[in-house]
Amino acid sequence: MRAEIDAAGKKVDPLVTQKIDAYAASVEAKTAALESGLKAANDNLDKLDAVLKRPGVNGGFADDASAKEAKAAFEWHKAMLANDGKLLHDTKIEPDMAAYAEYVAAHSSYIRSRKDNPKIQAALSTGSDPDGGYMVPTTRSARVITKVYETSALRALATVETISGKELIIPRDEGEFGYGWIGETEAPTETTTSQFGESKIAVHEMYAEPRATQQMLEDAGFDVEGWIDRKVGEKFGRVEATAFFTGTGINKPRGLLTYAAGTSNGQIEQVVSGAAAAVTADGVYNLVFSLKDYYTANARFLMKRTTVRDVLKLKDGDGQYMWQMGDIKAGVPATLLGYAVARAEDMPAVEASALAIAFGDFAAAYTIVDRLGITLLRDNLTAKPYVKFYNRRRVGGDVVNFEAVKLQKIAAA
Repeated sequence: MRAEIDAAGKKVDPLVTQKIDAYAASVEAKTAALESGLKAANDNLDKLDAVLKRPGVNGGFADDASAKEAKAAFEWHKAMLANDGKLLHDTKIEPDMAAYAEYVAAHSSYIRSRKDNPKIQAALSTGSDPDGGYMVPTTRSARVITKVYETSALRALATVETISGKELIIPRDEGEFGYGWIGETEAPTETTTSQFGESKIAVHEMYAEPRATQQMLEDAGFDVEGWIDRKVGEKFGRVEATAFFTGTGINKPRGLLTYAAGTSNGQIEQVVSGAAAAVTADGVYNLVFSLKDYYTANARFLMKRTTVRDVLKLKDGDGQYMWQMGDIKAGVPATLLGYAVARAEDMPAVEASALAIAFGDFAAAYTIVDRLGITLLRDNLTAKPYVKFYNRRRVGGDVVNFEAVKLQKIAAA
């Protein structure tokens, strides 16, 4: 176009010439800027390629941990620039590994935080695209490694009743009818009548109120709300299981191990093991035969995992192991003197004066009362920016038949 204009000379309108000159200058400037941007982008790609190809500690290349972390830091830094409106075609992206590490470390704390933390929020307030928004670390897995807590299964063995009121009343026959022998011509006299008592089991309330930010619920790399529900349910299960063994009965169930020793109503017989701070074969035999035959048909042992370990070593008078291994796959439980053994981590460990083993018909001995299962009130209004998950559970429990269970007390040193 310039050559044609120069050849035409004065025949071309000066105004047209001026506009063409300005357009040409603009094209030259944009072309130079584009070339500069492409060069910067190529430089960034070369740097990233060099990092990704760098051998890791195990001799790996593009798929080793250091390369993945460098790539994640690069993407994170690019997202920060985009969120701040600083990501242009010629912007150099220099991954800041220290800042990215601080962001990753702050992420877990932010999930659990109940208070505003400027440092954490500053680290987390990075956009996932130019329109803004929150992002989670690109290296965070959707899988959550869960810590395992041991608990007890008394609920599976006891009697469970569901009620609609605040307590359950169970009539209890505490005696027997009188009798007499009489001759053919003798007149009978009045005999005594059995007396009734009653057991009352009140329900008690437990609660949990974890919180999470609305943004974390929306943007976390896994189902935070489902995780909260699952963790609360598991915690409630462990808490009630502990109360069924050691609860005081005040604002919680009354525990199996909290009653005085004895054979009267309101007492549970304690059979001494026979050796200082140890379980013995004789002690286990004495425990089994202290229970009335009526209850032995459904009786079983309850003990802690470490107590099982100690009992496994016991031998009878002929040198034979008392413990008989079961078949878990076939559903056959291990037995001790012919009775099934259930593990209960809320039972005490073997030590002086501990009530380390329980034996009995637990369906007859202990009753659990359910008034209300776990209910959830999800509140996203009263504690903004947090969402409150208010969980409730109403449950009770108590011993109702004191002769249906016996306890092995480890002898004092």
